[in-house]
Amino acid sequence: MTVKRNHVLVVDDEVDACLVMRAALRKAGFEVTVVHDGAAALNEFRVHNYDLVMLDVDMPGMSGYEVCTQLRIDAGPLLPIVMVTGMDDVESVQTAYQHGATDFIAKPINWGLIGHRVLYLLRAYETLVELRAAEARNEAVLGAIPDQLFELDGDARCLNFRAAANDPMANLGTAMVGKSIREFLPMAVARIWDVALHDAAARGFSSGQQYALETAAGTLWFEMSVSHKPGKSADTGSFIILSRNITERKESESRIERLAYFDNLTGLPNRHSFLERVDREVHRARRRKSMLAVLFMDLDGFKNVNDTMGHAAGDQILKRAAQRLHVGLRPSDYLGRPVASSEPLAADSVSNIELARLGGDEFTALVMDMNSAQDALLVAQRIGEIMRRPFEIEGREVVLTASIGVALFPTDGDDAATLLKHADTAMYQAKASGRDNAQIYNATLTTDVLARMELEAGLRAAIAHNEFFLTYQPQIDAASGTMCAVEALIRWQHPQRGLISPMEFIPLAEERGLIDQIGQWALHSACMQAAAWATAGQPLRVAVNLSPLQFRSPDVTSTVLATLAKTGLDPQALELEVTEGALMENSASTRVALQLLRDNGMRIALDDFGTGYSSLAYLTRMPISNIKIDKCFVNGLLGGGENEAIIRAVLAMAHSLGMRVTAEGVENAEQARMLKSLGCDFLQGYYFSRPVAAADIAAFHSRTWQFDDIPSMQDDADRRPALARVR
Repeated sequence: MTVKRNHVLVVDDEVDACLVMRAALRKAGFEVTVVHDGAAALNEFRVHNYDLVMLDVDMPGMSGYEVCTQLRIDAGPLLPIVMVTGMDDVESVQTAYQHGATDFIAKPINWGLIGHRVLYLLRAYETLVELRAAEARNEAVLGAIPDQLFELDGDARCLNFRAAANDPMANLGTAMVGKSIREFLPMAVARIWDVALHDAAARGFSSGQQYALETAAGTLWFEMSVSHKPGKSADTGSFIILSRNITERKESESRIERLAYFDNLTGLPNRHSFLERVDREVHRARRRKSMLAVLFMDLDGFKNVNDTMGHAAGDQILKRAAQRLHVGLRPSDYLGRPVASSEPLAADSVSNIELARLGGDEFTALVMDMNSAQDALLVAQRIGEIMRRPFEIEGREVVLTASIGVALFPTDGDDAATLLKHADTAMYQAKASGRDNAQIYNATLTTDVLARMELEAGLRAAIAHNEFFLTYQPQIDAASGTMCAVEALIRWQHPQRGLISPMEFIPLAEERGLIDQIGQWALHSACMQAAAWATAGQPLRVAVNLSPLQFRSPDVTSTVLATLAKTGLDPQALELEVTEGALMENSASTRVALQLLRDNGMRIALDDFGTGYSSLAYLTRMPISNIKIDKCFVNGLLGGGENEAIIRAVLAMAHSLGMRVTAEGVENAEQARMLKSLGCDFLQGYYFSRPVAAADIAAFHSRTWQFDDIPSMQDDADRRPALARVR
């Protein structure tokens, strides 16, 4: 390996002195270059690298002092420059140092030691270079560390402080040096530092303590690590402290905590947070032998808003509902307001109410420190008032109500999960009781809910296992007395319970979102059967009911048209029965859908007319073919009075609008005869037949009823066995 030889530049105007100097230095192992004046020395130095310069003071032209000054400018502060002078007075030495000399050698020179003297200077120079490099590395390392660096003495007095230039506290360094931590830190933070210093003094190291500082940039969080640096004695040690800014981490932790405990849409506590709070309050109420209540509320009609106006509108309603509840359930807001019963809420009964959103349109309230169950009901009444006020969304007024279930501690449960479950059960009872009301839990509700859950499970199994079937009830043309159509009616044959009425399972199917599947199956099955009758030479129009929920689907028209195409049924052989409620919801889109179906040849029947809105306005706007008078009017027809008047009015109105009329629930001959005499177009009811299987419909094709000569009710009773045989 080649050993690097140090290169020395010798500058002296005396040639003999230069030769001797070069010989002595070469003998010591140095590489030597000689020049004889200051200008040549500067030029040589700028071209080649030299490790040391030997510079005579007295030279013509530029003096050694002048050359030294310029070399120091060119080479920087570390290059060893040795002034060689015949003057050994103090003033000359000081002058040499003032011009940047590293050392001086007085003449006459001891040539035997000169090599050792230069070697010593070079080693010192190399050590200094290495030290500067180490300092630079340390400075770079410290610059890369984002932490604040403190050095404290054993009395917790700041000896040194360092922070990055962009640190909010960087400009406080000089203000802290020389002061104790209690002088430059808030008292609460100083106590945290005291603990960390004491811990580090005992164990050598401490970490993990966190503290917050109020700065011009806001609240900043820091985490400190402390290392104890022992001194010569126990009292002379010091501490090195790294304090890291963890504000972003704390903010992230706060956001994560909010996600874990709070609802992102409304800002209210979520289910997890609410259950934890209820459990804490149950424990407290048990100790104090006090009451509390959990209220479970669901917004009636909210799903319709989502379906018709979109989820963005639904989110707006949820946020405003949360704001209303938050403001409206503050004691200062409603203690002085009378509720529906004109009885103000008692101040001591509602001093503490906690709200939460569980998800969807489900909210809960925890009412603490109650005197009686009446207190919870008064809060529920207030919630009902708050929710009934219209919401204005996208320029439209949306009116919703709330169904509320109440569970009480200790009577209805002694933990959060049980109380919430029972409040949920009571809420479903409020829904079943007509909505917009509150119900207190009782044990029989659980039995009802379990039965509904069992029914729902059976309903899902029925869809999967094809347990539904259709029956058909004839519709009679009053003019000819012959069957002109049938209404398809769905039935469910439960494997254990037997036949289950549609009145029991259809509302549940609508509530649980199963009606689309069931409705599509019924439509497809009815169209298949009608197509089969037509193929057999016995064509019949079939009427199929569409649920209001089916009609909300934007795909309702394409579904019906696709079913007709798949089954091959003539569209004129299909009549779709819709309710008044379905027509009133989102009437513009409903009208478009109905018109498209009508334009494709189908008939549209308005079912159960007279029991809903009964608005003449939508009758004139909607493409309705047929109005079905509800059986409640037919039942009272023979008694005259308002039922007869209503039927006459409906017939007159429908015929004037070009519509046909079907009377449902015809039970006897007198009703049939009178309906025909009043001008009713079609008749349907048990007088003609109960709903029967598809195979039994063929017997009605040959049957004709003569309404002009219908026997009395007694005679009609004698005919029923024969009719039964036809059925």
